[in-house]
Amino acid sequence: MSIEASLTYQKKFFNDFTDAWHKKSRYRLYQGLDATAENLRLDIEETPGYILAYDKNAQAELHDFLQIGLIDFLRQHIPFFEVNDQGTVYFGNWYHRREFGHINVILRAITQSADEQRRILPQLEAFSDDPDHYLDRQLDAMRKEVYRDVDSLHTQIDNLEAENAPERGQATQGNSGFRGLLKNFIDPSDDDQPSPSQPSGDASRLKAQFDKEKLTADDIFDKRKRELEVSAAITRYEFQAVMGTYSSVAEFENILANLKDDFMQALKLEGGRTHA
Repeated sequence: MSIEASLTYQKKFFNDFTDAWHKKSRYRLYQGLDATAENLRLDIEETPGYILAYDKNAQAELHDFLQIGLIDFLRQHIPFFEVNDQGTVYFGNWYHRREFGHINVILRAITQSADEQRRILPQLEAFSDDPDHYLDRQLDAMRKEVYRDVDSLHTQIDNLEAENAPERGQATQGNSGFRGLLKNFIDPSDDDQPSPSQPSGDASRLKAQFDKEKLTADDIFDKRKRELEVSAAITRYEFQAVMGTYSSVAEFENILANLKDDFMQALKLEGGRTHA
């Protein structure tokens, strides 16, 4: 492309972008952003700065205008989402509702920056697999984790008692038969029955440690159980909201994945008119 052709292209582009801004056509503004990113091989989020000469006030003005349109679309497109005017997306309007993410105006997507946000969809997938046993499976997994050390100590105690059992059996067996009969005949008043064996030092130590670890594990389990119960209740609300609108969690995830395309299609159907 020659210099004259390049300048002509840029002049036309900026004239079109200026006209789109004057007419408040979100569809044409997005077209300009996308074309710039593609032609100059820029990250789409860098294009507003390039087009507006890196004027931060101008970029903020464009961002705020585009954000209004995306928020309005999202509120209608996914009705159980609550989106505030700053672009924060909440899942539902019930108590303990979770923050799902935040809209990215230029990407035309919902971004999730926190671990709690990123856990929502996997939890919905797991819940949809078996809603009736979702909480039970979580409790079982948590129980194994919390009581892992306690179970290990219990196994050590059982093994130690099993090792000592043959010795007690042999002692008892030694007083039976002819030798036991002879001893009773010589001194029937002498009670040679073995006294109950006392726990060895290792056994006592392990049992004391077991009792301490179990008390701690019980406290942790009770606390985490309550947290899991609350979390499962919230996930159930979210699942019911999804199923009240879509046929499956997978369809909901597909809607999220195609949010940009659906948004642009909605703007296009409005014909790029003013405020579109």
